[in-house]
Amino acid sequence: MKENKKEDLKKNFIIKIPFSVVEKKMEEDFLELSKNLKIAGFRPGKVPISFVKSKYEKDVKAKVTEKLIQEEGNKEFEKKGYRLAAQPNVKLKSKIEDKVDVEVEYEFEVLPDIALKNFSEIELTKYIADVEEKDINKVVENLFNQYKDYKKVEKNRKTKKGDRLIISYKGYIDEKLFEGGAAEKQSIDLGNNNYFPEFEDNLLEKSINDNVEFIMTFPKDYNKKELKGKKAKFNIIINDILEGIKLKNEDELALKTGSKNSKDLRSKIKNELENYSEDLSFNMLKQTIVSKLKEAYSFQLPDILVSREEEILKNKNIKNENDKKESFKVDIKKEAADKVKIGLIISEIGIKNKINVTEKEIETALARICMQYPGREKEVIEHYKSNSSAMNSLKGPIFEDKVMKFLENKAQVTKKVINSEELLQKLSKGESKNIMKGKNGK
Repeated sequence: MKENKKEDLKKNFIIKIPFSVVEKKMEEDFLELSKNLKIAGFRPGKVPISFVKSKYEKDVKAKVTEKLIQEEGNKEFEKKGYRLAAQPNVKLKSKIEDKVDVEVEYEFEVLPDIALKNFSEIELTKYIADVEEKDINKVVENLFNQYKDYKKVEKNRKTKKGDRLIISYKGYIDEKLFEGGAAEKQSIDLGNNNYFPEFEDNLLEKSINDNVEFIMTFPKDYNKKELKGKKAKFNIIINDILEGIKLKNEDELALKTGSKNSKDLRSKIKNELENYSEDLSFNMLKQTIVSKLKEAYSFQLPDILVSREEEILKNKNIKNENDKKESFKVDIKKEAADKVKIGLIISEIGIKNKINVTEKEIETALARICMQYPGREKEVIEHYKSNSSAMNSLKGPIFEDKVMKFLENKAQVTKKVINSEELLQKLSKGESKNIMKGKNGK
């Protein structure tokens, strides 16, 4: 084995596999084939070796050579203690033919050695939001708005926010009806933001049987590619106007929402808000931990991992031709490098501290996903269990959260109680700050 030393994380070595080793493995495969082949004119297990060689020599030689290349490479990786960043690039430097030793070059990148620091030196502030009565009242008021009873308006009045309209509409792009652009007797609740604001605004101050016509532009980031940034003309008929009648009291609202009474409803709301508040608090803490980890560590990154992350980000972020400017490419490279860096640090902390994702945690996560697809639970579970990429996307966030909780327990944490609005403001500021860092590379 000849090793060529390359600087940093890029490595390569060359190994030679004697033809005698290849020949021996081939003989073993020929013997196995002769026992299992079923060929007309020969009894099972009695196919002559000479016949097997003449018919399958090329295939067997290729298969044996490929297997030996993989096995010998893995032995060398294990012997040297290399932790590969990705699959190696394998180059065959000799011809696969009789009496010729197999010479192979392996080119690859290894993961950097990361010397973990003392986590107890990390100082964190954890913001905790108390759920106040006004927070519960706000949710109750929203529920009253959601669970209204609707009846036809008694007078022929104009439409306003809070009304439920029954409409029939047709949408045209370049004078042609576009797919999904027409509906009959469709309900729309004005002010619920289920439709585009521009769409809803054009339906305010209208009467029953009005024929409304307007032009609207779809957003450039709309989820249907064929409609992105397109101008559409809509023709809408107001078939009916229904007005919302608020429920009489909280007990009636509680029954509508599956609670026993007002007290039970408020208790459930408080519990949900506390869980939500804890999630927000933890997410903000994670932002701080990630920021501190990025500042505390400096090491070389495997080019192949950064390149792969760049491609993922490009596919996710490119929305139009203007995004392909040079500055955009620089931003993407910086963001990709940051993601790879923090990913390697988190992975190293998990490995060194034996942090793993348990089967029970996977089952719990799968159960949550299955709840979103009633009747298709078996299909969802099969998708994740038969798809390693999907399973990794499920395990990744669980593993990351466990590492973050581990760091929280090791660090010096100061708890500070604030109200829910302050917590949301701090979280949004943190997200905004991270976005700006990603854009400007500062």
